[in-house]
Amino acid sequence: MLSPYGAGSPLRGHPLGKGTFPAPVRGTVDIAKEIGFKHHMFVFESPDGKRQTMPFPYQGDLLLYMKGHDGIPYAVNWTVKDREQAFWERRSSKPKTPVQRKKDLDHAELRAELERAYYASAGIRTVQVSLDKVESAVIANLNMLFVVHGVPLTHDQSLLEDFSAEVSEAVQAGTPVAYVAIQYGERWGGRDQFIARIYQDIWNRKLILNFFSPILIDHPFDTEGGDLFSVYGSLFEESAP
Repeated sequence: MLSPYGAGSPLRGHPLGKGTFPAPVRGTVDIAKEIGFKHHMFVFESPDGKRQTMPFPYQGDLLLYMKGHDGIPYAVNWTVKDREQAFWERRSSKPKTPVQRKKDLDHAELRAELERAYYASAGIRTVQVSLDKVESAVIANLNMLFVVHGVPLTHDQSLLEDFSAEVSEAVQAGTPVAYVAIQYGERWGGRDQFIARIYQDIWNRKLILNFFSPILIDHPFDTEGGDLFSVYGSLFEESAP
């Protein structure tokens, strides 16, 4: 939630930020006045029957808390849409006159500036992120890995480490890693656990693969390029690259 009035930084009280004094945020009411944006207000009735107005608290999409190289936490504000064009649209499903389109475009731009300026007042960067800017293969691979990345494994840890080492060798040799999972499953049982371990090693970046190619364990893995941190890492940085 974006505070209508000045408030402490979203990083205030972070356990990793002891001894730091992050700047506070300015309220959206003051920022709206500066940029010429009409701040939404709502009317309510107080216990004594009087009608009063209060500023509407705007909502953001996603505030990421990250740890810098120096160990000090920082935040990045993401505004998220399904399409990049949607950042500049309002009520896009309704027919509009040219005048209304211009009015809605101006509103969308000012609303975006309100949020950007709000977080910038506390030194927090805002990034626009849209689904149409993420490749379909990347989405499919991440969806597949996310399902199993936290599945508990019951095999002995040393056995799993030996398995991971053989999987890494298979990847380097261009051998489908499914063969390694089958061999371990036949000997130790619980083949599905070994398959899950493969996906967890990918998720934990013990195996660096090209996420722009389908990740199929019965095919050799593509290890050339396509590292997500290289491609999308700027979305998480404290300052714009």
